[in-house]
Amino acid sequence: MDTIRILHQHEPGYGWSFESPDILGLVGGSDVYDPTNAEEAARFALSCAAEEQGVPAPTELNFVHYVPAGVPIAA
Repeated sequence: MDTIRILHQHEPGYGWSFESPDILGLVGGSDVYDPTNAEEAARFALSCAAEEQGVPAPTELNFVHYVPAGVPIAA
């Protein structure tokens, strides 16, 4: 199982953004903290990279989300 780290940042007035040091070029954002959106973007990026290389896309992934300390996450 591959572990994919997703780093989230929050800018008041602008919303949330994310990136991953494990997937080159993966960046995205939303008005709200949305880990599912980040995971779907990561799966899509990995699927596209696998297709370009002619290999199967990874199916067993473990996502770890990092949010800056002290930043509230709305439920």
